[in-house]
Amino acid sequence: MKRHLRDATGRVRLPRRATAALALFTSAGLVLSGCAAAGGGVQTVSSTPVKGGVLKYRAAGGGKSLDPATTTGYGLAVPLRGLVDSLVFNNPDGTFAPWLATKWEVNDNATRYAFTLRQDVTFSNGEKFDATAVRLSYQALRDGGAKYAVANQWIGALAQITTPDPHTVVFDLVKPNSSFLQAVSSTVLGVVAPATARLPFEKRQEGLGIIGSGPFVAAESRGEEGYTLVRRDDYAWAPEPAANRGAPHLDKIEVRNIQDNSIAAAELRSGGLDLLHNTEPADKTEFSTSRDITIRREPLPGSALGFAANIDVPGLDDVRVRRALALAVDRDAVLKRASAIDIAPKGAYTASNPYFTDQSDKIKTDVAAAERLLDEAGWRRGADGVRAKAGARLSLELVYSPSTISHEPNIAVVQSQWKAIGVELKFGSLTQAELNQRLQSGNYSFSWGSGTRPDADVLRSTYGGLDEELDEVFDQILAEPDIAARKALATRASEIVLDEAYYIPLYDFIQPLAYRNSTHLPLLEATHIPWLGDAWIDQQ
Repeated sequence: MKRHLRDATGRVRLPRRATAALALFTSAGLVLSGCAAAGGGVQTVSSTPVKGGVLKYRAAGGGKSLDPATTTGYGLAVPLRGLVDSLVFNNPDGTFAPWLATKWEVNDNATRYAFTLRQDVTFSNGEKFDATAVRLSYQALRDGGAKYAVANQWIGALAQITTPDPHTVVFDLVKPNSSFLQAVSSTVLGVVAPATARLPFEKRQEGLGIIGSGPFVAAESRGEEGYTLVRRDDYAWAPEPAANRGAPHLDKIEVRNIQDNSIAAAELRSGGLDLLHNTEPADKTEFSTSRDITIRREPLPGSALGFAANIDVPGLDDVRVRRALALAVDRDAVLKRASAIDIAPKGAYTASNPYFTDQSDKIKTDVAAAERLLDEAGWRRGADGVRAKAGARLSLELVYSPSTISHEPNIAVVQSQWKAIGVELKFGSLTQAELNQRLQSGNYSFSWGSGTRPDADVLRSTYGGLDEELDEVFDQILAEPDIAARKALATRASEIVLDEAYYIPLYDFIQPLAYRNSTHLPLLEATHIPWLGDAWIDQQ
């Protein structure tokens, strides 16, 4: 086993078909931006954090589950990060730092990862954190299979987990996975206590069954309305970059599942909320110039936001139709309807992804060319203006969860643009259960696709299994330890996705956190998720 990966500063050198549901829920990765405030108000970080207080947080689209391995949407993961710690911490600059693991070793082809664990950690129920606990936590995800689809895809082809001694855990992989270290830094793969790992899947999704080693403990569940986390007073194993090494500054985190974005924005303005995820375009624009509220402007590091095509649907099984639809989108018009902080896409990856390459020449508007392609594919306009072929109308449906409702005005612009070329687009939100069923059954035309894992591997969640050449590139990415070589492969993967129009990007993925300037978030992970063990609120 060759020892490399981390130096004294934590800098590292990384040595059939996935459902689009993965792209909808993914929430881990790297980012190049720092943790300074980005938005209207100027956040002055006090040199002396304030002890106490309740952080009131709004989550969009949440249900009653507190399981980080299934509740993987970015906004939903923000408070759940307080429940579970990870083996390593992913810094905003893309490096890794110790957390539950003090050091790690990776072999030359990224098929074996060995972690040396801290010896002073306990779970909130008193169980000791050790190698066996890590093995049970990960094995529970493997045993859950498709119920933990995101987690298992990130883990990859796992041969075995061994525990040579109580403080060493070794992951042996069947195939290389150069993204594994980034995966284990995520909230999704946060370590749970043996008591939680032994629960049946259904029980883990109910009430307060998630027990972790994190700085907060789940104390109250209000079902679909939200839950409350309370400070763990004996917490003493913060990630290495954290300024606060002990118990959190905050007394509590009160999570409210407010579905209406406008209501949530009004609550933030009035002080009824301290921090929220996602809001309407008009509110984003307002917050970007507010003196009292800060809104983060950076795209979440991953893949650009747009429509992921189900190529098994008649019409979308023809690359000419998919290319026509992509060419018919006028993104300038979409952005005019969007907020002031949304930006045009320049590739399949967002500009904040370390593996991004500018491919904006492949994202263009040409309505005349779009119409020619549809004619060539044999789709002719009917009496109602909608194109048809062999008796079937070119009527397509976009499906998404309630957390995407704020994007509906922008989707409506695309609907109008496609109508002009004879294509009908229907769209509307579904409950999470309904969406899962539709995605799994294939009963949809487009999913609202994106990914917030800014690793080169992020595209595989949505586009694996669509294209033999693309799958080969994905395999090469996972097998490649060199960052520069991985970026070249990522560029090729993005090129195929755009050329084949498997994906129709609309804009870079910005699902911002907005917060009152009395709220201080000094440390963010590479995912843009704030580590709330360091957060505090100014007391009035």
